Amino acid sequence: NGFAYTLDRVTGELLVAEKYDPSVNWATHVDMKTGRPAVVDKFSTFANGADTNSEGICPAALGSKDQQPASFSPDTGMFYVPTNHICMDYEPFEVSYSAGQPYVGATLSMYPAPNSHGGMGNFIAFDATTGKIVWSKPEAFAVWSGALTTKGGVAFYGTLEGYLVAVDMKDGKELYRFKTPSGIIGNINTFVAGGKQHIAVLSGIGGWAGIGLAAGLNDPQAGLGAVGAHASLGQYTNLGGVLTVFTLPD
Repeated sequence: NGFAYTLDRVTGELLVAEKYDPSVNWATHVDMKTGRPAVVDKFSTFANGADTNSEGICPAALGSKDQQPASFSPDTGMFYVPTNHICMDYEPFEVSYSAGQPYVGATLSMYPAPNSHGGMGNFIAFDATTGKIVWSKPEAFAVWSGALTTKGGVAFYGTLEGYLVAVDMKDGKELYRFKTPSGIIGNINTFVAGGKQHIAVLSGIGGWAGIGLAAGLNDPQAGLGAVGAHASLGQYTNLGGVLTVFTLPD
């Protein structure tokens, strides 16, 4: 949702709740007593009511962080997180439930976060003790893959266009980028075979961010607006399902 949470290892008590995405505007902070966000009425569809279009809500319904796994490195003390950098306009309306039919009751439009790098994603590293961003690497589309960190100081992630990317874990400097046949929404894996370390990634566009291309949808507001936000994705990648394996040099 755009906040980083630090919990007590023993009790599970919420200790720190900081914004890790500076574009978050729908809440000012998290109440440390209740664990609930302090919502800003201007961006609250609940406060504004039905049939009112609340504009410029950041992040969008995709969240700054959705289901993509992050990775923590005990060597650097940082989390490495694939994120979405997308805002939305959201207009709720009354809808009656019908079994077997979509039950949404909202019209959404999604777009890149304003006053930013122009893209819709970032791969970020933030300090686990403070929740502060140490570095952020921008991407054209939402970063929907999992993250992999290694003892060798290299982090890996994938992009919706289909690139496998390797970066230096300390400063985010890009070390390697390889175009796979389709968009990457899965996890990056590593294993040892024959005495050598390998990196493997399954590419095949899909997921919420890639639903338009994967399902052949054209309505910009379909997928709660994700189709419109990623409408140009088809210019950069194709459908498919391919496992690509790399051998690391000695």
